[in-house]
Amino acid sequence: MNVLSILSLDMKLDTILQILRVGVDLIGVFFLIYFLITNFKKSQRTLQVFKGVILILIAKAITSFFGLATLNSLVDAILSWGVLAIIIIFQPEIRSALEKMGATKNEYTHHLSSDERDRIMNELVTGISRMSREHTGALITFERTQDLTEYMKTGVIFEADIKAELLATIFYEGTPLHDGATIIKNDKIAASACFYPPTRKEVPQSYGARHRAAIGISELNDSLTVVVSEETGRISFCTDGDIREVNPKELRAQLISELDWYGKEGEHHE
Repeated sequence: MNVLSILSLDMKLDTILQILRVGVDLIGVFFLIYFLITNFKKSQRTLQVFKGVILILIAKAITSFFGLATLNSLVDAILSWGVLAIIIIFQPEIRSALEKMGATKNEYTHHLSSDERDRIMNELVTGISRMSREHTGALITFERTQDLTEYMKTGVIFEADIKAELLATIFYEGTPLHDGATIIKNDKIAASACFYPPTRKEVPQSYGARHRAAIGISELNDSLTVVVSEETGRISFCTDGDIREVNPKELRAQLISELDWYGKEGEHHE
C-alpha cells in the first residue's frame, strides 16, 4: 500500500470519526433537551429560567460572532455562576428527575392475593366515599415507584392495615393526626400528619392548603395523592403536578387505573 493510499484511508477514517462525534453530540443534546422538557414542563418557574438560559446562550453567540470581548466576558461569568445557581435553586426538581430515571416498580404488593387486593380496594373506596359524603377533609398519598420516607418522617410513622374506619378516624377534625397527609406504602398505612411543600405555581383561589400540598408533592415524585375537600366534599386525584376531580361513582375504577399493583394476578371482580 503506497503513501497516498494510506493518507486517503486516514482521511476517510478521520471523516467517519468526525461524523460519529457530531452525531453523538447531536443525539446527546436532543436527549438532554427532551429530558429537561419532559421532567420540568409543568413548572412555570422552570420554564421561565429555561427561557432565560436560551437568551443568554443567544447573547453568547452574538458577542462571540462580533468579537465583543467585554460583553463576551460578562456573558461567560453569568453562565458560570448561572449553572451553579440553577443547581442550587432546582435541587428538588433535579433530584426528583434522577429518582424517576432510576425508579423501579414496587413488586411487594404484587404478591398479595386477589381477595386481599379486593379487600384493600373496598376499604379505600368505602373510606374515601364516606369522607366525601361527610365533608371530612382528607389528604392521602400512595407511594408508587419513588420512596416517600423523607416525607413520612415529617409526621407520625406507624404501620396499620388499611381500614375505612381508621381512615375516617385519622381525618376526623378532633384527632391529633387529621392535620396533614396520610401516606400508604405497599398495603399498609405507613404515616399520618405528614407535611408537604406546597406548589409554587398559581392555582385557583378555591384550592385550599390540602390541594396545594397535593400538587406540591406530585411535582416532586410519581406518587398518587387523593384529596377530599372539606368545603365541598369533592374528590380529586393529583399526579405529575396536575389535579383533576373524580366522580365518586368512578372512584374505584380510577383507583384501579392509578394503582398499578391492582390486577397483576388476573382479572378482579367489581
